[in-house]
Amino acid sequence: MTLQSTAKRPVFSAYSALCIVGDALSRIKKDDGLTWADVGAVLGKSEDQAAKYAAGEADMGLVSFARGMREWNGRLSGELLQLCKDSRPGAASDRIDATRVLQAATALSEALQTGDEITIEAIRKNRAALERARDAIDAQLGKLRPEAAA
Repeated sequence: MTLQSTAKRPVFSAYSALCIVGDALSRIKKDDGLTWADVGAVLGKSEDQAAKYAAGEADMGLVSFARGMREWNGRLSGELLQLCKDSRPGAASDRIDATRVLQAATALSEALQTGDEITIEAIRKNRAALERARDAIDAQLGKLRPEAAA
């Protein structure tokens, strides 16, 4: 028997995005023993501005966010990226996920009917199906996250 997820999709809002990034900055500061001046230096901003980001009182620009991602990778961006993915409108069901994986497998199988390698052209032609399948597999693997098991 296959159980289908009934979890509600999280809501993406400016507030939730600011809070997620702010909480991440606060954790990074604490875990790494940094000051707000240190955090600001990485982001190319003042210590006051870095503290505002952490408090969710300011919207961080793309360049500062990219600098933070370069320095702290998923520690800064991981939860925000997950929110972006989980809050997408029309989130797929398990049945749709399985269909998307099978459609990509079929496309790859058909591409192999003419030889032993999948050509770049076949990948380009089927890129959307492959990306939907990747997202579907990621959604299934995402169920293994520690908070999902609780």
